[in-house]
Amino acid sequence: MWALRSFPRRAQPLISSRRHASQLSAVVGGSNLIGPRGYASNSNSNSHAETNRNLAAKRHLYFVLDDHKDGYGIYKLDIDNDHDDDLDGGCVRRLPGPPVLRVAFPAVGDDAQFAAVGRSIVAVGTCLGFQENENTLVGAALIYNTETAAMVVSPQVPNGLLLGYDTAIAVGQKLYMLESAEPEFAHRVTGAFPGGLHCLAADGGGDRKLWGWKRPLSPTSRWCWSDNLMLPFNPTSITGHAVHAPPGSAHHDIFVFVCVCWSGSPGGTFSFSSATGKWTQRSEYGMPVVGHAYYDGELDTWVGLSNDSSDFVFHTDGHLCTVNVTDAELEYAVGSEKLCRLDEDTAAGWRHVDAKLVPIAPCQGGSKYCLMERLRPDGKEQECLGEGGKCLLRLTSFCLERDKDGKPVTIARRARSYKISRYNVHFDAQVFWL
Repeated sequence: MWALRSFPRRAQPLISSRRHASQLSAVVGGSNLIGPRGYASNSNSNSHAETNRNLAAKRHLYFVLDDHKDGYGIYKLDIDNDHDDDLDGGCVRRLPGPPVLRVAFPAVGDDAQFAAVGRSIVAVGTCLGFQENENTLVGAALIYNTETAAMVVSPQVPNGLLLGYDTAIAVGQKLYMLESAEPEFAHRVTGAFPGGLHCLAADGGGDRKLWGWKRPLSPTSRWCWSDNLMLPFNPTSITGHAVHAPPGSAHHDIFVFVCVCWSGSPGGTFSFSSATGKWTQRSEYGMPVVGHAYYDGELDTWVGLSNDSSDFVFHTDGHLCTVNVTDAELEYAVGSEKLCRLDEDTAAGWRHVDAKLVPIAPCQGGSKYCLMERLRPDGKEQECLGEGGKCLLRLTSFCLERDKDGKPVTIARRARSYKISRYNVHFDAQVFWL
């Protein structure tokens, strides 16, 4: 189903503030957002209500793709019931059914970014129109609740996010976004670097001493944006991040790993305290992690994809990495086995587009993870775009343990591959466990 189906197929370059608000300010009930696969019911019977509660309690793998010429697809997969694998070169299948939700370009634009917080998927669209009376650009925020299928859509997007963000980090009911769109002269004037830290809260915000919370995104929603907090580094240099949230504590620390590849910007490991709202440089060295490093309670360490920074592109080399982000020495260990089959895929005529890691469930001796990879045929990238399922989506689930040297090793690995279409070379596909 298409979100905001009545929109034109493409957003107009200039949209008046009155028209924009009427198109985007809406809260749609779950009964109007039933996906084509029927994950919700309008029935009032006890049996159906109980079934819906059971479905809501169980978590699933969600992934977001740019697989349609008119918008994005949010897919839902019960990975525990998918028993086939292709680790030995088995079949490549089509995606299991249509997406639970399609988001049309006029709702969030054709360069939207997706993240997740709690049980909701958040899309932030950039520069969808022009607010004539204030001479400013406007964007759009779309929040889809995967439990209830309710959706909030609003034109309220902080100015600094109208050109997108560099990193999104979820903690509890808050989604932090770091962006680099503020004027470059800010560093010379304030000592801070271009960009800022924004927070989207599902619970109305909370602490008003630290954050200045704006009005809710809609009259019936508690979702709201915070004011901007300045950064002591350039967010375009972030290579990875992690969260330290002690059990029982109301506060948390966000760690970011920063590379020195921007003139004047310090590198190393920085942490942000939700208690004080201040940044601290923990080390002059970063961690060899690309993307999100997740805390593994079974192994008492943070787990992420190892960072291959040899060409300053900062993609993974296919290995797993464990990191102790709270240790003063920032100790880490890189596994010896390669999770991504880079050499085999190259020999078979495939090139890697990206890879994302997400924890999905505890298992005996450690935790269970899923690696999402996108691959395209070798050759010119533009020739791989469009319909026809020319690209591959590979999902590899595995459990994680330590070997005798303390390095991460995988067990019970299972993979499955799907044919997918791809339309935007710049779109950043995402995977969530919700």
